[in-house]
Amino acid sequence: MPQITLVPTGQIFVTEPGEPVLAAALRAGLNLPHSCKGGHCASCRARILTGEFAYPRGRPAGITADEEQGGYALLCQAIALTDLRVETREVRPAPDVEVKSLPCRIERMDRVADDVMALFLRLPAVEEFNYRPGQYLDVMLSGGRRRSFSIAGAPGDGRLIELHVRRASQSGFTGQLFDSMHSGTLLRIEGPLGQFWFRTESPRPPLFVGGGTGYAPLRAMLRQLVAAGDRRPVTLYWGARGVPDLYEHAWLEDLQRQRPGFSYRPVLSGPPADDAAPWTGRSGLVHEAVLADLPELAGFDVYASGPPAMVEAIREAFPRHGLPREQLFFDSFDYAPDTLAKLQGTAPPGAQ
Repeated sequence: MPQITLVPTGQIFVTEPGEPVLAAALRAGLNLPHSCKGGHCASCRARILTGEFAYPRGRPAGITADEEQGGYALLCQAIALTDLRVETREVRPAPDVEVKSLPCRIERMDRVADDVMALFLRLPAVEEFNYRPGQYLDVMLSGGRRRSFSIAGAPGDGRLIELHVRRASQSGFTGQLFDSMHSGTLLRIEGPLGQFWFRTESPRPPLFVGGGTGYAPLRAMLRQLVAAGDRRPVTLYWGARGVPDLYEHAWLEDLQRQRPGFSYRPVLSGPPADDAAPWTGRSGLVHEAVLADLPELAGFDVYASGPPAMVEAIREAFPRHGLPREQLFFDSFDYAPDTLAKLQGTAPPGAQ
């Protein structure tokens, strides 16, 4: 099995046959930089100093040919063919956060949209689960597979962990969640994970941009600010296909009326349903609505989460409008690698 050595720390781990380098690192307890795990966001980009690797499905969208020529790779997609020396760093969790693997029980399931389920998980009473608003957890499945979901509630919301899960398959985990799972079902989770969390120490106003269920981690940040009595200006753009997909539209409108400094700006990308009330709000792509309203972004911290295409468009366009790259924090939502392979017809038999 190929051996991976991290530079400069000297940490060593091994990969299983066909296992991406990032997955092997996470399995070994090393939290390397990452976000989407689908080859889009480029968070896991690292320089390969020695050794050979391959991308089974071709060069991922998140890395350019020039970057590849310069020796960089996306570790979430790279399969080691030989021993590798990789220049990257392990990301240490926040001081008050400890990554844990825990059993949990589905306490409640609320269908908030046709294809979105609000899932409430109860952990063992003796366990503490501290996290930063914006982080995510993994639901552990058979065969070492994982499904990642952002935590939608704030730490102060109570003992239950709230997730917003969009149906991504008919027979996989999300299909089972919608069709056959019920309150009381036992799961195992690992978390909290990720480096997408709200930077409370920044003096700049936050600008939240969410697409679909990418709203969930932004909701956690927003709820934490409200609970803490933080009165800083906050603007939320939420892009969705239709009105039903804005599943907390009423709450956000109420919050906008009640909390000075909070601005809620929904944007629909698809036409309203024939039987729906006329939509008088914004239409189009959510990142274009942001730029139409705010052509100069240097004074903001931008938190973006949602589909890879939205995140890629923001990473490309927002720096041209004055946003320093260190003021952009993002979380790209994508299918898990095995689900994506199944959708593309390249999964091995039996993959779910």
